[in-house]
Amino acid sequence: MLTSGVFGYVADYLLWWVLLLSLVANTWCFFKLFPSDKHRKSGLILGNGLVFLCFLGVIAMAGETYLRFTVVETDSFGVSLPARRWFALYTEKNTMGCRDYEWAVEKPAGVRRVAFVGDSFTYGWGIKRVQDRFSDIVGERFAELSPGSVEVMNVAKPGWGSSDQLAPIRDLINRYAVDEIVLCYVFNDIEKLIPTTDDYDPKRPPEPGFFDPDRSCLVDYFYRTIIVPRLPTVRGHHDWLASAYADEGIWRRHQRQLGDITRVCADNEVTFRVVLLPFIQTGGERLIPERLHEVVRRFFEANNVEVVDLLPTILGQDPRELVVNARDPHPNETAHRLFAEAIWQAFYATPIPARTSKP
Repeated sequence: MLTSGVFGYVADYLLWWVLLLSLVANTWCFFKLFPSDKHRKSGLILGNGLVFLCFLGVIAMAGETYLRFTVVETDSFGVSLPARRWFALYTEKNTMGCRDYEWAVEKPAGVRRVAFVGDSFTYGWGIKRVQDRFSDIVGERFAELSPGSVEVMNVAKPGWGSSDQLAPIRDLINRYAVDEIVLCYVFNDIEKLIPTTDDYDPKRPPEPGFFDPDRSCLVDYFYRTIIVPRLPTVRGHHDWLASAYADEGIWRRHQRQLGDITRVCADNEVTFRVVLLPFIQTGGERLIPERLHEVVRRFFEANNVEVVDLLPTILGQDPRELVVNARDPHPNETAHRLFAEAIWQAFYATPIPARTSKP
């Protein structure tokens, strides 16, 4: 098969055209050659059926063409062709694999380095311009008030959990001499500690077993719009997360992960702050956002970590106005602006004293 990257298989697209043109040709032949005078009733039924199929075929090809070559948008899992096209067009990574500029190893004298560490929320999943992410908005505020005094780094990767963030944080401290780590915590950061089975793994995007989604963007669109939201691993995802926080063993192990990050920063005299990022859209029955936010906030506060809870910034807002699109519940540009303002007011409204580079 001929491949064309983010546009799927060219041969498949051409095959759909061949099938449509073949249907149109056979319909034309039917009306030309079918002896309607002998089989008037059956001819009328078959003829109308063929015309209807041709009409559906034209509509389907228009949808297939539009989705395959025009639509550029993310979905919650990032596996559809339009989502892969979005990542190809709008994301550039540095040598650490992060969606940010290339960081100089040696920190300039008199500059304070602040690293926002997180997952897809911090990465800016679905945000076309990195300047619209909350970390970059905070960085721009610093640049306006005190040009060149603070360098903000976005250190985030989709799918990262707390177990994945300790090593990069050590690297940021030891190699890049950061002065401050801001852990951007999302409540799925615990999920790699939750047991799964081959049949039930909410971390893994459910793929159809009856067709290759790359073969038809239209079929894939309906599959991910109609079927996927009703699958148990998707429908029960938030309840699955809530059960982990209610499990003493899992929560204790997660506390150790978070405690390790806290201690690494404290041992190296690096300022450590935490941002609690909320799910904008939630489902299920057991996940109560206020309760989860309180549990995690109390843990950090008990360890003398400064925390800003961003759940209040979205309360009372229409969730549909804060997400990337109907199939992607990641925060959009409006939500990022709200987050940036709350972070600024909580952490940086009071000027930060300059620190000298570590020897």
